[in-house]
Amino acid sequence: MDPIVEVARRFDLALIEDAAESLGSKYRGANTGSMGDVSCFSFNGNKLITSGGGGMVVTGNQDWADRARYLTTQAKDDPIEYVHKKIGYNYRLSNIQAAMGVAQMEQIESYIEKKRAIAKAYENGLGDHSEITLMAEREGTESAYWLNTVLLGPDITLEERMQVVSDLIDDGIGVRPLWHPIHSLPPYADCQAFRIEHADDLYRRGVSLPS
Repeated sequence: MDPIVEVARRFDLALIEDAAESLGSKYRGANTGSMGDVSCFSFNGNKLITSGGGGMVVTGNQDWADRARYLTTQAKDDPIEYVHKKIGYNYRLSNIQAAMGVAQMEQIESYIEKKRAIAKAYENGLGDHSEITLMAEREGTESAYWLNTVLLGPDITLEERMQVVSDLIDDGIGVRPLWHPIHSLPPYADCQAFRIEHADDLYRRGVSLPS
């Protein structure tokens, strides 16, 4: 994040931090989502905590926070009548969803502890395998291990990786491939793409393990 923050500050850019999958992780002692001007988190059903969908936006800018709340309540200007001076949206969790999220947030440290224990078990069991690379924590980072993904050997073909996933699923192990690179999807076939070799390599080799 440091180089990105430096560029944003140099050119006076607002920094929007996509922290959708990193709730509870840290970078140089700071929580992910605390380094951008605005940061976004996901509460989808497969995330560290879930409200059944939706997410949250956080910011240290009071004006932006007030504007976000205003727009998410359909930009209602009058406390009694339904008067709208701007176009607003119903981008908000229901009270029940919010209560679910708050209750889980109160237990997030125990969730992270369990996720890190799962990651440690994978490290102990797979760390010495010559054809499996685990995603190690870089210096200055602390992962919440929302998802444990490994890379299979550098020479594996896409067909071979697909067979590995299929065989494991047949054995009752809930593995998944990584997401398709966006440039390979039909709606984006005619879009400009560059430096895509890393995305293709990760998709060809990556397998997400039960987490």
